[in-house]
Amino acid sequence: MPVVNSLDRKLNILVAEDNLINQKVAMMNLKQMGHDVEIAINGRMAVEMFKSGSYDLILMDLQMPVLDGISATIEIRKIERENKVANPIKIIAITANVLTEDRNKCFDAGMDYFMTKPFRSEELIKALKS
Repeated sequence: MPVVNSLDRKLNILVAEDNLINQKVAMMNLKQMGHDVEIAINGRMAVEMFKSGSYDLILMDLQMPVLDGISATIEIRKIERENKVANPIKIIAITANVLTEDRNKCFDAGMDYFMTKPFRSEELIKALKS
C-alpha cells in the first residue's frame, strides 16, 4: 500500500543515478509515495530521456559516468531556453558531497534543490514541495 502522497498529484520522476543500490532505494521511496519512476544510468541518458519524455522532476546525481550531473543540468537548461519553456523542470541534486562549493556549483548550473545521500523520505517530500 503506498504511503500517503503529501503532494496534490502523482509525479513522473526521472532518477539519474549510476549506482544500482541508490537507484533501488530512490525508486522504492518514490514508488511508496505513489509516484512513477524511470532510471537514467548516466547524465547523457538523462538528457536524452528528458528530451523524449514527459517528466515533472529530475533527481540528478552529481558524479556519473559519460556526463556528470552538473553538465547534464546545464544541457537541460539550455534545451529549455532554446525551446522557450515557460515552466522549467525541477532538478534536485542528490550527492554524497556536502561542501558549500558543491552546493554552489549545483545552483549555478540551474538545479533547484540540493540533497545529500542517503536522504530520508521527509527530506525528499520537502524537496518535492519546494
